[in-house]
Amino acid sequence: MDTGVVIIGAGPAGSTCANLLKKNGVDCVLVDFQQFPREKVCGGGLTPRAWHLLEEMMPDLDYDYLPVTRQRLFVEGKMRCEIEPAEEQRNVSRKDFDNRLLQRYLQSGGTFLQDSFSRFDEQEEGRILVTMRSGRQIGCRYLVAADGANSRVRKQLLGAYHGNFLFLEQKVEKRDDVLDGEFSARYDHGYYYRFPHKGYDVVGYGAKDASREGFRGLLAELGIAETKICGAYIPVEVVRSDRDNIMLIGDAGGFANRVTYEGLYYALATGRNAAHAIIKGRSFSETNRGLFRRKRREKWMAGLFYSRVGQWLVKAFSRNRHLVKWIYDNVVVT
Repeated sequence: MDTGVVIIGAGPAGSTCANLLKKNGVDCVLVDFQQFPREKVCGGGLTPRAWHLLEEMMPDLDYDYLPVTRQRLFVEGKMRCEIEPAEEQRNVSRKDFDNRLLQRYLQSGGTFLQDSFSRFDEQEEGRILVTMRSGRQIGCRYLVAADGANSRVRKQLLGAYHGNFLFLEQKVEKRDDVLDGEFSARYDHGYYYRFPHKGYDVVGYGAKDASREGFRGLLAELGIAETKICGAYIPVEVVRSDRDNIMLIGDAGGFANRVTYEGLYYALATGRNAAHAIIKGRSFSETNRGLFRRKRREKWMAGLFYSRVGQWLVKAFSRNRHLVKWIYDNVVVT
């Protein structure tokens, strides 16, 4: 089998890239080992920056979401303020949202294979031979890795990755349509959250020392019955491919917000930038330059925010609703 582009991973990053390539007449094959729709550990929040980008790229995409227009900030277990951001956050079920992106690609005539990546081999004239675990082989000009925080493509290309950060969560009974976030010394470089959805809420937390035992203890303290705890790694260290014909996007490239750990915007944006690189015959380093620059700024911001001084400032000014709203509207989601 031969094609122009092989994309490993059919989540938002891979499906966005595939949709844009198909729209521009570029032959590609999208591969994922899972059968869709499938469950995905994620709060499922599309920030204004994310859903605006989605509307720009796919204005005809119809997807279900809960508009969230209020958010509460907690510090050390105490509610400090409630804000109404300038624009809504759209909370989606990742099971449904990811499947909708994939179905859009399929409805346009795109090729999808349910298979698992095994390895790639570079050939003459810049060609790549991709071998699947089934034994199937696909020749291509470009290989795009969108296979998540534990990317196998990235591992073969660059070796071991040490930038993953553990988040754990579970679904609980719905309470209201307000998003909760709590910062505390107990969540080292992380936080606790409660994301409202249609018919249920998602509660979870992340920290440097996050563990299932720690999450169970937290649930017990909050009086929340344990149901099905799920975990996922969030990448925080960006990595770059040293080859123009192999691109690492979304979680595979370490793209998640260093302060909030939100990854859907970066999934959509890097998927777009990889497609632009292929369509325009440019390097991913060039089309993705703005995001690489943004990630460097975020690293500095995260270092400050999660420092002792930064957390002291959060505690000191968290009752100032207008200041919290300004920071959220102008720093967190832009």
